[in-house]
Amino acid sequence: MNLDGLTLSVLCKELNTQLQSGQIQKLYQIDKHTLLFKVRANNNDVNFIITVGSNPALYVSKPIQDLPKEPSSLCMFLRKHIENSRITKVEQINGDRIICVHIDKLELDGSITTTYMYVELMGKYSNCIFVQQDIILEALIHVSPLMNRERSISPKLIYELPPNSSRVALLDFNNTEILNLLQSFGEEGTVSQTIRKIFNGFGKSLIDYVLQLSKLTGQEDFDTLTIGELQGLANALHTLRTQLEVAHQLYIYDVNGKKQQTPIPLLTGTLVKTYETISEAIDESIQTQGSIHTADRELKKVITQAIKKEEIRHEKIKKELDDADKMDTYKLYGDLLMINGHLQVQYQTSLNLPNLLSESQEMITIPLKPQLTIIENGQTYYKLYTKLKNRMISGRYQLDQSTIKLEYLNSILYSLSLATTRESLEEIRHECMEAGIIKKSKKPLSYKLGKSNYIHLTIPEGELYIGRNNQQNEYLTHRFAKPNDMWFHTQNIQGSHLILRTDHELDDMIISQVAKYAAYFSKARNTSKVPVDYTYIKNIKKPPKSPLGFVIFSTHQTMTVEPEKPPTYEE
Repeated sequence: MNLDGLTLSVLCKELNTQLQSGQIQKLYQIDKHTLLFKVRANNNDVNFIITVGSNPALYVSKPIQDLPKEPSSLCMFLRKHIENSRITKVEQINGDRIICVHIDKLELDGSITTTYMYVELMGKYSNCIFVQQDIILEALIHVSPLMNRERSISPKLIYELPPNSSRVALLDFNNTEILNLLQSFGEEGTVSQTIRKIFNGFGKSLIDYVLQLSKLTGQEDFDTLTIGELQGLANALHTLRTQLEVAHQLYIYDVNGKKQQTPIPLLTGTLVKTYETISEAIDESIQTQGSIHTADRELKKVITQAIKKEEIRHEKIKKELDDADKMDTYKLYGDLLMINGHLQVQYQTSLNLPNLLSESQEMITIPLKPQLTIIENGQTYYKLYTKLKNRMISGRYQLDQSTIKLEYLNSILYSLSLATTRESLEEIRHECMEAGIIKKSKKPLSYKLGKSNYIHLTIPEGELYIGRNNQQNEYLTHRFAKPNDMWFHTQNIQGSHLILRTDHELDDMIISQVAKYAAYFSKARNTSKVPVDYTYIKNIKKPPKSPLGFVIFSTHQTMTVEPEKPPTYEE
């Protein structure tokens, strides 16, 4: 979400209210472009995020469950200088897209060390730079002279603000001063161009708003404005300044088919949505676009890549099996060449023979290797036949294993969509480590993974137990469930194992209702007519060395239902 400088001034005021005097208790580096500060401010725990990646922003976010277990070297360095410090001020520099966060730390000798955290939201040049006594301490992105000849960013260099013209901040001036600025610094060019040359932070929506208030189009030559028009423009700018001082929301408007965000109500366009805070809007945008690569997002990326890799392998095996259809043809060629072994075929590239092994005895053209005799050519075809025969046996086994692996990887991907707590994510990560999908972490968990993280619901039909991931599915189906419990799972669709334990006599109505719940806890949640398999637990077995959650059953029934959310389930 690209915010102009004037909207950032409202965000800066918002962050000051939420963070000022707050203590930075913990610092995390979520990905190479993103930092998370756990701040205790106003008796509240605040998650303050700075990201300078594809969607640069700084904002207060909702709690993030899955944080990196092992800190990066940059994170360790910053913790030494930043943790247990207090945020004393959040200010905007010169009305531009640069926010400076003042951080004070009380040293052991009683002195106070101030660190200035400059967050530059400049598109692809965005950065977060830590400065002490005008010297760069560290930065999220290092910029060498080869990358930018005008401005280098690296530890121990003097920090300088990005190159900027003599533009000023609108909020720093009253009505009379704004009029004097327009009269003194107005240059040749249109009214819109002149406003942007004098003042920082004007985006399209706000400059159009000012022009509407002043009853100008913006295309007029600035030096042709009358005194009245100039005064009207100054009044419009001052009105905007006054509104920005009290603004605290973000409005999304549809103006001529284009979305525009603004901290004040506009005079034209259709209001699409209103956010109570700008942080709320930024957080939603970041989540929607997936701009921050949290640990669970990285895990999802790894699993998605593993699925693509296995799909390619799966198709390759199928293609090899299709080639194996030539096996019978090679055997026929070999038999016919051996039957006609008395013929002289050296230096011939092919041979036309009647198919003596067929009732119609049609003519067949058999390709030959000119340098070989007819017997040697026959033996070559027999070798090809044997090779394809062995490949078919091996290929079918590999295809079955590849199918099982694809189903398993897709089941993990589905489990991630259900994981909403740190414990659930750790269970999935632990499963991936055990399966060799990701490397095992050297750092042990700070808590023990429980076995009761599955969903337990009391419904009119009885007690319902639902697995959130493969480990929970495995536990529920093979350890927890009793032989006469009923087991439900969507047919050939990734989903949860559902265990129904009831004292009622099972009839089609009860089974149909629980089958709807099973369809809801699957990838087919948003579709209709989902086939659901069901059987008693005593009919289910787990093949040796099969992956977690994989089962086979000797007998089952299938019912097609529409997904339905259990009445007692809250997401």
